[in-house]
Amino acid sequence: MSDSGIVGGGQEPDKQEVATREQLGKLGLLVAGIAHNLYGPLTGILGTMDLLKLKFPDLADDFERVGQLGHRLQDEIRVMLYKAEIESRGVVAPVDLRKMILNELEFYKGDPRLKHMIEVKTDLPEDLPAFIGVPADFLMAFSNILTNAIEAMSTSENRKLVVSGTHDDETIVLKVKDSGIGMDSDTLAKAFDPFFTTKEPLDDGKYPATLATGLGLTHAKVLLDDHGVEITLDSAPDKGCTVTVAIPYKQIQSKYHVI
Repeated sequence: MSDSGIVGGGQEPDKQEVATREQLGKLGLLVAGIAHNLYGPLTGILGTMDLLKLKFPDLADDFERVGQLGHRLQDEIRVMLYKAEIESRGVVAPVDLRKMILNELEFYKGDPRLKHMIEVKTDLPEDLPAFIGVPADFLMAFSNILTNAIEAMSTSENRKLVVSGTHDDETIVLKVKDSGIGMDSDTLAKAFDPFFTTKEPLDDGKYPATLATGLGLTHAKVLLDDHGVEITLDSAPDKGCTVTVAIPYKQIQSKYHVI
């Protein structure tokens, strides 16, 4: 089976248009991968610079200038990621959720503010089915879910993130569980509302919300609703939160045909 395709049904699209979209999508995915690979090490460098400023106060101004250049590069990479995500939207290809999530977790671990602060456990079976779909939608959705979980643990003493998955012949079920502050019933009812948040950035600038890529759970829901994916939340105050994502992968794959 080919790696590319289009949405099935309806009028046959112009082949040149399809080819152009596929090329833009592949370029967008390539740029996104490069940007992700650059962002992690760069964040580590900036964290080391902060430590060096404390260790060598006489050189603090020099380290600060280097840090400013590093932050400028971070801003440029964020722009690259945004453009790459836009260009890769709508491109149909195999969706390997296990690989996607493990790579995304490695990306988050590249940030020194998180690397030694959160215990991460994964239980994703190696035979988790891949399926034909829109990889960018799932990547951005799970990036937002993971970011939301990390932010929820910013004030927790014991920070643990568990990502697990199961599947049958029709559905993949993924769970992202955090040990964060949790939500009461009123907050839970608003969790998917646009712009609703209970988080406030800390003055020291180390709050993980700086990693946010969108509107959190709202963004994830919007991205996956079109695919028939169901997202449910189980949470209580001081009990953390479990996000359950039920993906009808056979149904999703049936929507697409290979050209």
